Amino acid sequence: MGANIRLENVCKDYGQTNVIKYVKFEIEDGDFLTILGPSGAGKTTLLKMIAGFEDTSSGSILINGEDIARKPIHKRNIGMLFQNYALFPHMTVNENISFPLGIRKVKKAEKKERVAEMLNKVKLGEYGKRYPRELSGGQQQRVALARALVFNPPVLLLDEPMAALDKQLRKHMQLEIKEIHNALGITTISVTHDQEEALTMATKVCIMKDGMVEQIASPVEIYERPNSVFVAKFIGEANVVECPVVKVEPSYIGIKLYGDNLVRLPQKSKKYTSFNSINVVIRPEKVKVVDDSFNGLRLKAKIEQAVYVGDVLKLKVRLECGKSMKVKVFTQYSLSLNVGDSINLGILEEDMVVVGR
Repeated sequence: MGANIRLENVCKDYGQTNVIKYVKFEIEDGDFLTILGPSGAGKTTLLKMIAGFEDTSSGSILINGEDIARKPIHKRNIGMLFQNYALFPHMTVNENISFPLGIRKVKKAEKKERVAEMLNKVKLGEYGKRYPRELSGGQQQRVALARALVFNPPVLLLDEPMAALDKQLRKHMQLEIKEIHNALGITTISVTHDQEEALTMATKVCIMKDGMVEQIASPVEIYERPNSVFVAKFIGEANVVECPVVKVEPSYIGIKLYGDNLVRLPQKSKKYTSFNSINVVIRPEKVKVVDDSFNGLRLKAKIEQAVYVGDVLKLKVRLECGKSMKVKVFTQYSLSLNVGDSINLGILEEDMVVVGR
């Protein structure tokens, strides 16, 4: 049911302003791609270009090898779930869902069957005769999703689909939409500001900045192996340290980290051979409170701030070298930690990630 989607050097200009700059990526049949980025990055503009609500200034948008960049909206056969759901208030749930089928001249019996099937898929089988005003926000979203899927489009686009929901319902709907996506195998592209939502739902995450793609990869790779300082800081929390390069060998690069601590990091390419310094990313949860038996980099620190957030204690510490560091410790191991305490921290070399500028 899904489709292969390929963008080739897609650009969007408003006068002299370049909003989308040579975006190029490919997602496979059945993938769930989530586009993330700060306000003004071009996420929504890119989604609208794929849907047909915005023209492309140049480049190609190919679905199963066919360039749709110049096709009108109604000929793209793409399902779309809008942020405000855009349900027709004067129509029942059944009528809202069947609307795309009516446009496509689907016969009455088949239309009834497909609407009933979609209602069951979104778990609203008994709500067909109700009106949108009689539904909760989550139920309205399910109706809008059913309407976007009822005509079996090869591609589904989601524009901030959870923005209007409260936190608990948002988490619930994330899993429901992911379950429906997995069941139908439809290729999906979603735009969101919610990092947790992106990591939960997506098979691939695309990080955008200033109209360009910074990185596109699996959720695990995006978080564990960011390719730039921007991506590292944008996804989750990160300690980013600029480290002098003191030695370069074919298999490793030697750096000084947090003062004069010598660390050897594997170098799989010669990408950083000519650098005088490199940036190293260390996620706060990778830093452990340790004793002298720890086999890795050990650092002495003093706790300057401790914030309890349920399952995790967020620490801000000051190292002996004078630099600060963010640390996350599970509360079951950290209830005795207090501001002013001196502690030993440990970091494994495998948890240090070298990134570009």
